[in-house]
Amino acid sequence: MTVESPPTRAHWVDTRLRREIISGALPPGTKLRAEHLAETLGVSPTPLREAFQRLAGEGLVVIEPQRGARVAPIDQHDALELYDLRIVLEPLAMQESMAHTDAQHRDEVDAAYARLSGPFDDLAAALEAHREFHLVLLGRCPNRRMLALIGSLHDQSERYQAVGTITTPDHPLAESHRELYDVFTSGEGARMAALVEQHLRHARERIAAAVVA
Repeated sequence: MTVESPPTRAHWVDTRLRREIISGALPPGTKLRAEHLAETLGVSPTPLREAFQRLAGEGLVVIEPQRGARVAPIDQHDALELYDLRIVLEPLAMQESMAHTDAQHRDEVDAAYARLSGPFDDLAAALEAHREFHLVLLGRCPNRRMLALIGSLHDQSERYQAVGTITTPDHPLAESHRELYDVFTSGEGARMAALVEQHLRHARERIAAAVVA
């Protein structure tokens, strides 16, 4: 999926690198050379170096003295820590979101679920639609700090989803999330929270099997 009309060149560079890392176009361990990437992307090295720093803060890039930047390795321990946090936080946020849902929120969930049907141009676009659906479900949780943390955990989880749960752009996302959508529509907050936890635990198990320690 192409990023259209980005507000700034720095934002465009940041988004492009994040998508290529998450989708595996830039594999784990790849050396990130600002000058080479600048020529490829048609930008100066400065926004690339700034993007390296931001992505390092998200755990997607590793910056080492004298060695520069590289794509962070795939790490089973890291993946399981991410999912352990999500399993704690997302059912809580879901109950709060369900308690504060309204007609506009239901319309937003309907639209996000419709986008799960695709088709998707590439794996990154499928992962983006998946992320959006989950975060829209949580969107009425009033705890902004919790939502910001969950959003960051989703960003960091996407690389592991690409090797363990959503590995191709034609993955049946709508089908695999149908129960979540149906229970949300029913308005059953406690059941929805339990289902989210179950969904995340199943994803954790698949990723643990796919990502070798």
